[in-house]
Amino acid sequence: MKKLVLSLTALPLFGSAALFANALTPDLPKAPVVETLPAGAQVVGLDVQPEKVAISGRYESAQIVVTAKLATGELADVTRMAKLTLDGGSAGVTASGQVKPLHNGGGSLRVDVAGKSATVPVEVAGIVDNQAVDFIRDVNPVMTKLGCNAGTCHGSAKGKNGFKLSLRGYDPAFDHQALTDDLAGRRFNRAVAEQSLFLLKPTASVPHEGGRRMDVDSNEYKLLKAWVESGVKLDRHLDLVGPPPLLGEHTEAILAELGYSSAEIARLRKDEVI
Repeated sequence: MKKLVLSLTALPLFGSAALFANALTPDLPKAPVVETLPAGAQVVGLDVQPEKVAISGRYESAQIVVTAKLATGELADVTRMAKLTLDGGSAGVTASGQVKPLHNGGGSLRVDVAGKSATVPVEVAGIVDNQAVDFIRDVNPVMTKLGCNAGTCHGSAKGKNGFKLSLRGYDPAFDHQALTDDLAGRRFNRAVAEQSLFLLKPTASVPHEGGRRMDVDSNEYKLLKAWVESGVKLDRHLDLVGPPPLLGEHTEAILAELGYSSAEIARLRKDEVI
């Protein structure tokens, strides 16, 4: 009997039960991978990109990339091996090299790897109280980054689980209506923003087939929460998204910018090259 019980508990879950179980199970923390240079590698210089970190607004961040130049002439990504020290107090930096703003001001980021060092300036501006969040400019790009409107999720032809968004956010007016009007707007709690399904599902605080897409301490979460708190509005004066250009619509203009003369472009069209 004991063997039978063990056998049953080892069986995998299938169908909706598995999806429900996965959605309820939080992501387990993974042990950090310690990266090292190959044995005997000698670092002769460092290159840090971007050369200047400029952040505008409380919801922006910047990722630095540190490349080591080895004595052999090879290049190696040592971003996660670097010791990062940021002064000035206007921003903070994670162990993986992401710079996050704290308040307006300047400073410098020092990078140390294998006895070599480099410094890049850091400037933070545009942080104000009650910073405006726009659906088209801010919210839709975040949903695209998180994969919410991808073809494998709610951006598919038939949506996902009865909810559909435009693919990659090409129709923000449709997306806003789908979010705010569908099922009587049940995805938002305007009184207590953090209790909105719009935020609970992508953080896996409630069952979500798509799993965890962001953390509650991320800039993405803070931006989306601020939008909910501001009333989930759509500012149509920023709706600059129009239909995509026709195939070949701008070919002649592009060729002219590349230096082709009118006669050359006409010949290419006559020869049906374009």
